[in-house]
Amino acid sequence: MKRIPRETMVFLLCSTFYRLASGALLVSLTWNILNQESISYFPLALAILCSFIPAFVTPTLIRRLTRKFNGRQMSARFLLGLAILTLVAGACRYDTSALLVTNLFVWLLFLLLEASLDMWFTQVQRGLAPAQVQRLSGATTASSQAALMIGPLLAAGLTPLLGNLGFSMMLTAIFLVVAAICHSAGQPPITSNDTGSDTKAQELPLALFIPMLLVWPTLGAFNFMLPVNVMVQGWSLLELGILDASFGLGMALIGVLVIAGVSGSRLLAFLSGLLTLSAAAASAWLLLPQDLLFRCACLGLLGMAFGGARIQIRAAIAQRLDEAAVGRSVSRANALGTPVLLVVLLIQLGAIATAWALPFLMVMLSIALLMRLALQRSQPHSAAPDATPYS
Repeated sequence: MKRIPRETMVFLLCSTFYRLASGALLVSLTWNILNQESISYFPLALAILCSFIPAFVTPTLIRRLTRKFNGRQMSARFLLGLAILTLVAGACRYDTSALLVTNLFVWLLFLLLEASLDMWFTQVQRGLAPAQVQRLSGATTASSQAALMIGPLLAAGLTPLLGNLGFSMMLTAIFLVVAAICHSAGQPPITSNDTGSDTKAQELPLALFIPMLLVWPTLGAFNFMLPVNVMVQGWSLLELGILDASFGLGMALIGVLVIAGVSGSRLLAFLSGLLTLSAAAASAWLLLPQDLLFRCACLGLLGMAFGGARIQIRAAIAQRLDEAAVGRSVSRANALGTPVLLVVLLIQLGAIATAWALPFLMVMLSIALLMRLALQRSQPHSAAPDATPYS
């Protein structure tokens, strides 16, 4: 196996520690907001919906910023902003309105970082073979989700010891260190494609764009149903952290399997397996007893299915688009996903007892669409020019 380039290692390091701190911050914010209003789930639903309102402005911001900065440079600046907001979140932990406003700006930076990190990934994978791109995407998912798995456990374990403010200061330090590494890492100058001369050639097929659009609504639905389920069961922040970590563990595991070459040329079989996993997870959630161990197993399977879908999405767009176009496409998908999230949250609020089902259904839909795209690989004569195979 070839030696991993320095730029790739820096990218993996920064994305991993960013996920570690952001996972802990998100769980801490969610739990504090939920506990401000014990008689209603409305503040949590409002926080999740407002979290995606910034998605409407991210396409414009990304389009402007790509004229001056590449993905790495933008990531450094966004991480600095997260460091500041983390301190604010710790200071205003007892004020519901302040927490909701802070949560809004935190998610603005989260959404901007999703675009900038995907841009950086596109730069890093340039020149690699499709199989190598897929393995790099798997490595990114494995390391990031391992970090996201540990993050909630850090929040559950260290918040009682350090207090909310002390824990916020620790997360601030992590964001600052990662921002410094991003800022100091060397990278070739940006090669933005702002002329628009190749716009049509870089359009994404719907079978790829829709799963990309559903990523954040799926996570939003999951972030609503999980703490609600924990509260209904009478569990605590510890159980919430364990369940959230189980989902992350599933995503990390599927990333490791992709690194080992489980997908490769057998893409359709791989996606079929993911669809089976998500269906099995939904069935088990519905039929098995409401026990923590069973719930962890269900979320682990769901995490594997969702993580596998994200790996395929990231590899596909990185091979189809240049760095600047990736940022624009990701931010546009996030913006269009906000109305979808609104509908999903309204459905969940109207049927709390079945709120758990929507994340499972959206994962299955995304995988089914990716399978359709994979089928076009075996029927190239029927595929449109903008629907070429991506692995």
